[in-house]
Amino acid sequence: MKNPKKILIVRLSAIGDVIHSLPILHCLKRKYPDISIGWVVEDKAADILEGHPLVDKIFVMPRKKWKKRGFSLKNLVELIEFIREIRKEKFDIAIDLQELFKSAIVAFLSGAKRRIAHDKTREFADLFVNEKIKAHDIFDPDKPIIERYLEPAEYLEAPIDEVKFCLPPSDSETIEYVDDLFSGIDSKKPVIVFSPATIWSSKHWVEEYWSELLDNLADDNNIIFTGTPNDIELIKRITAKAKTGKYTILAGKTSIKQLIEVFNRTDIVVAPDTGPAHIANATEKPDIICIFGSTSFKRSAPYGSRHEAISANLSCQPCFKRICPKKDFPLECVYKITSAGITSLIKKKLIKNL
Repeated sequence: MKNPKKILIVRLSAIGDVIHSLPILHCLKRKYPDISIGWVVEDKAADILEGHPLVDKIFVMPRKKWKKRGFSLKNLVELIEFIREIRKEKFDIAIDLQELFKSAIVAFLSGAKRRIAHDKTREFADLFVNEKIKAHDIFDPDKPIIERYLEPAEYLEAPIDEVKFCLPPSDSETIEYVDDLFSGIDSKKPVIVFSPATIWSSKHWVEEYWSELLDNLADDNNIIFTGTPNDIELIKRITAKAKTGKYTILAGKTSIKQLIEVFNRTDIVVAPDTGPAHIANATEKPDIICIFGSTSFKRSAPYGSRHEAISANLSCQPCFKRICPKKDFPLECVYKITSAGITSLIKKKLIKNL
């Protein structure tokens, strides 16, 4: 099949990994400009794809609703209807980028004649595909995950020399909403976003260091905290330890679409290896300083030469553990990255970007 008409991409979650997968769209469209691309995604990350200029149809799996119900006949009926909607599109190719059992089943049931994934996948997902790409270890710490997600495009003879995310543009309602959020921002000062929270404690930077960084930068910059409602307590602890009161908290006030627009107006983002850092990377607007603890800075660093991936480079890194296993010096990897060093890096970037 030299010129497929329809390709289905299956990458259900998480937000950061959906972001990392986006460049495959640009590569496929360069090779096959007339192709129609569908994407199966879970509801948590669906906003990243809504209105995307290179995605023709989105199939949103309502995982939160199904999980809340638990095992039920209603879930089964809805799943069957969900698969039926996918099969109606008669996709020629299904690409399983997630390569887990749940994504493999969706690709298998899609009706696509060609089903592509890497070999040696987790959860035996490669048993459900009929074309396998020779793979390195998915947790290879030296291989950027974005490049792994581009390998199916290369397999389909698409050029992969350009990495472009092409996020959907902000609509007028989103722009107006963020205008209101930014009403107290000093337009003469740079905007620096702190996104301090992750779901892994082993990826968090030290709270006291965030407080010191806030004190170091607040006088000359607009400091904005972003995050979910669950992150507000962490942010309050950080700000309570700081001497300054000059900051804005937007945690819990933005959807993914609105957060994209916030990053469109941002000069620098400071974050651990977390979804907001990767969303910021995809906007291709701010410089990103990403602080790495248990995960690999080579694997998950913001893509592009102007960004910084900061790691202590200890022998135990990356461990990929959610909770630090060290007993003698827990979280040494993040304690080694000082607020003074991050402050200096930010100031150099601000001067360079003038």
